[in-house]
Amino acid sequence: MAEKRIRGDILREGFEEFNRLYYRASKKKWMFPIVSLIVASMALMVTLGMGVYEISVPDAIMVMIDHLRDSVTDKTSDLYVWDVRLPRAIGALFVGASLAIGGAIMQNVMHNPLADPYTVGVSSGAFLGAVLSMIGGFSILPFVSEDLSTISNAFVFSLIPVAVILLISKFKRLSPTAIILLGIAMMYVFSSITQYMMITSEAEDLAEVYAWRVGSLSRITWDNLPYIVVITTALGLLLGTMYKKLDIMYTGDNNAKTLGVNAQRMRIVTLTIISLMTAAVVSFTGTIGFIGLVGPHIARIFVGSKNKYLLPASAAFGAMFLIVADSIAKVSGINGLPVGVISSMVGGPLFLYILIKQRKKVWN
Repeated sequence: MAEKRIRGDILREGFEEFNRLYYRASKKKWMFPIVSLIVASMALMVTLGMGVYEISVPDAIMVMIDHLRDSVTDKTSDLYVWDVRLPRAIGALFVGASLAIGGAIMQNVMHNPLADPYTVGVSSGAFLGAVLSMIGGFSILPFVSEDLSTISNAFVFSLIPVAVILLISKFKRLSPTAIILLGIAMMYVFSSITQYMMITSEAEDLAEVYAWRVGSLSRITWDNLPYIVVITTALGLLLGTMYKKLDIMYTGDNNAKTLGVNAQRMRIVTLTIISLMTAAVVSFTGTIGFIGLVGPHIARIFVGSKNKYLLPASAAFGAMFLIVADSIAKVSGINGLPVGVISSMVGGPLFLYILIKQRKKVWN
């Protein structure tokens, strides 16, 4: 009896120690997204004072507080801070988070560390739709303003690649490699049409096209911000509920099947949701590169590949990365730069560093 009691005490102590270590490790993994969100919140306050219109950060914060109190004294400052910079900053958080989540899941279901939300041709489709509006004057929705025409065109055309993939998948089982190759093929088709239109267009029409191509948050206003927030939040949360099945997807299609997950169906469902979420973003911002590629890799370094931690960590880092990049973009050059330029300038070398230093550790 005494021996059994001793064994029971040892097992109980071992189990309690295991629980302590597990919860301690879990708490450490939540520190990365928490710190990222804190930095993003600080950057949101700082960016209110950054731009062509000069105003200090404390004064910009006071302007925002005065607007909330309905006691505006400086209408010019209120215009720049409340109507221009604040929706842009909030939009940066949601755009960055959605692109990073999309990248994390695409890398998972495609079994490819180089995948991102644009892999299946969403960005090239959106660009073609925008160019058709800006240069060709074509609009999916007749009798609407030029800006709304560009947005609607970009949204509809960005979904054409995933529609083709869904159509083909009904008749033939598509591997992750086949889906990626289909996306690349459609990207080249759309790009060739776009390039032809740009070459044959007037020079004055190209400035707006190039500005849309590199990606900018300057088009986000209070009018269109709710669309971005609602769509990205709803679809992001929907993807988050699938984290257990996404973990199983890491094991490969055959193993996933034995564990009760239809890998092909899961891949198509997540691809569709990510495409809708990305389309809602690029329709307003253009193509902002590297966040969906770099963000998940950075998050994996700190929290690992378990999607319970990876998805919120990627979202938090993506939000932080984009709002910091946009703050830098607004004070770069005489009149600022599109945020896509800064995100690529920072994201490219950062990704190279990860590949060289971490190698396979980032993906394992």
